[in-house]
Amino acid sequence: MADRKTCLMQAMRGEITVDEAADQLGISHRSFRDFQRRFLRQKLPEAQETVKAPVDQPVTVLRDRWGVAHIEAASMADCFTALGYAMAQDRLWQMDYMRRLAHGQLSEILGVDCLAQDRLHRTIGLTRAAQGAASAMSDEVKMVLQSLGGGINAWMEAMGDRRCIEFDLLDYDPAPWTVVDSIAIWKWRWWMLTGRLSAVAVNEAAKRYLPPDLFDLFLTTEASEETIVPSDEPAGVGGYDTGIGSNNWVIGGERTENGKPVLATDPHNDVSLCRQWYQAQVRAPGMDAVGAFFLGTPGIYLGHTRDTAWGVTNHSASVRDLYVEDVSAEDENLYLDGDAWRPFEVEEQAIPVRDAAADVLVIRRSRRGPVVNEFVPAVGDGEQLSMRWIGSEATTGFEAMLGLMRSKNVAEVLDALAQWPMPILNFVFADSDGRLGYHVVGHVPTRRVGDFGFRQANDPDCEWGAPHAFDELPHLVDPERNWVATANNPPWGGRGPYLSLGSWSDGYRFRRIRARIEELETHTQESTGAIHADVVHGRGEDLAPIVAEIALRAGNKRLRDLGELLRGWDGAYSVDSIAATVFTAFWEHWVRRVVRVRFPEQVAQLVVGRGGSVARQVLTGQALGWTPDDWDLDGEVHAALGDALDWLRRRVGPRKSQWRWGRLHTVTFRHPLSDGGALSKMFDVGPFESSGSTGTVRATGYNFGNVFEVGSLSTYRMVVDMSNPAQSMATAAGGQSGHPLSPNYRMQSELWAADEYHPLLMDWEDIVGNLQSRLELNP
Repeated sequence: MADRKTCLMQAMRGEITVDEAADQLGISHRSFRDFQRRFLRQKLPEAQETVKAPVDQPVTVLRDRWGVAHIEAASMADCFTALGYAMAQDRLWQMDYMRRLAHGQLSEILGVDCLAQDRLHRTIGLTRAAQGAASAMSDEVKMVLQSLGGGINAWMEAMGDRRCIEFDLLDYDPAPWTVVDSIAIWKWRWWMLTGRLSAVAVNEAAKRYLPPDLFDLFLTTEASEETIVPSDEPAGVGGYDTGIGSNNWVIGGERTENGKPVLATDPHNDVSLCRQWYQAQVRAPGMDAVGAFFLGTPGIYLGHTRDTAWGVTNHSASVRDLYVEDVSAEDENLYLDGDAWRPFEVEEQAIPVRDAAADVLVIRRSRRGPVVNEFVPAVGDGEQLSMRWIGSEATTGFEAMLGLMRSKNVAEVLDALAQWPMPILNFVFADSDGRLGYHVVGHVPTRRVGDFGFRQANDPDCEWGAPHAFDELPHLVDPERNWVATANNPPWGGRGPYLSLGSWSDGYRFRRIRARIEELETHTQESTGAIHADVVHGRGEDLAPIVAEIALRAGNKRLRDLGELLRGWDGAYSVDSIAATVFTAFWEHWVRRVVRVRFPEQVAQLVVGRGGSVARQVLTGQALGWTPDDWDLDGEVHAALGDALDWLRRRVGPRKSQWRWGRLHTVTFRHPLSDGGALSKMFDVGPFESSGSTGTVRATGYNFGNVFEVGSLSTYRMVVDMSNPAQSMATAAGGQSGHPLSPNYRMQSELWAADEYHPLLMDWEDIVGNLQSRLELNP
């Protein structure tokens, strides 16, 4: 008789049908399905379990019914050992996926489709940077990382057949966990938030194709008057809202029902990154904190203690530059450094690729960093582009995270944040004494000039200076208006090297957050959290009436019908809105039409995402210098509406009922092994209809090529009332467990889709009252 597990794996991978597998085993279809369910169920943590682990004293891990792990230990070392054990029990394959992503080793298990990102992560040197940081970390950070890894490895040794199903399907075993693995994953997070080489290429393209006045116009943001720190002038620089943005805000006690601050936060990332968070509470001497750990690392990224709370958004000040190296015409292995020619450092790496020959990667490095042309959209003449990135420096920043997890007031929060090197973030924070604030954190290098695009490697003015001092970074503590908020928008008005090199989102999300905060005299935890679900877009509010008016002047009845739809629209991206779909399709075609006035087609495809501000100003008659003298605004709007209508009829269908926003704007949480067949059915969660859009507070960025399918969203939502932080609220899109038969695999994604929360508990009696499982770790 065939081996039961082999047949099961073949059937799950789609190599044979379930009936064929059942026949090989001599059992019925139903019996085979029962066997599959038992096999998957045995991988779940047991309801009551006592294990031996590398701890000095007994440690208790309680999981509540939402899957959150609550750990109580007599020492920091034991606490983080238990965290590693629990994290690995729930999410080991995802952790292995994350470390392989950082090290550039995904092709080894997933094949050639992952080769491009493996080449990128090896070239920028995340492993190299992690090794450097490991050699320079403090004794406490070393202890914490070794304890975390010790717990992960203890589970690997104990798991046997309980290992995650992905290891069985891919037929490999995970390697032991190391300190460098945790740091590399954390460095990858830094890169994901601060790398974005395409943004530099967009700036370079604009610099090459536009005269100075239009260059300035092109690089401003929509709603540039919305700055985090109140300003008398709008920001003179900017970027655009990609949909991969974030929000956070704190409302002070003078505006809340319980007289204490209420904090809310929701980081946004690609849908594929939803499973990056692990929710846990850590209780050890001097520490009692709960929130979202970045998977495989020992720090709470978004969370709170019993006295403080914090949330983050990405702060887009530049911490990387691309340099044009002066390469010798006689010897391409030499570059000019001052007055001397130096050889590039050259390293060759072989990348294993599943079911294919190994790939050979040749990395060239100048004094500034690696040559990265392979990963930068082509806008120039093939110059050798090297990259300098602050994340390469030998630091982890975990000291700051541990400080936050021990903090008891805003002063201690600020002391911790002053130690934060990367990524560059907008922190908002509050304490139970009623204080609140905002502070940018991280090492932002000073520059002599705010030069857009590529910089000249051998120009002394393009060298970096020392990082801006902590007190020089944007901040706002205990403001008179008694609230703070950030939404990736400019920190203050004006321009200058610091602002000019950033890529700030437009101000629409911030505008809406401000309006929602100020519309109520008194807020509760619930009303503060409800702002996360706001779907009104300022662009729609401002511009849809203008488009409607122009459409109603058209000779074509089909366009006038679109005008009628838009005339009554309030700018809300609700799932039942048809006007939202029409306006968004128009906007996509309108921006392309405006950008093509000044850029050739190939370059226009690169820079189109940055064209929102100039497209808005052309539509409102404020940027006539962009267009030719014979530009007919009504005619161009009619043409863009016609293009949008044709696109909708072709890609969606001829009936307006088919254009409903929620029908098109859906989100599916896909697993890396998703194959469109049996594995997708087992692993994927969704699809869910989704309200919101790029630029709404409920930011669900869409993929236009996939007819508005959601490509990015808020991956974690948290709301904390400092009058009772032990009863905060949270939701982790993507879920808490990595096991598909766990009740915690899909639950929180469903909560996210419904804009609901689960309680994020801290008190032991509340946790026991909602107990799912108990794990005891003994020496």
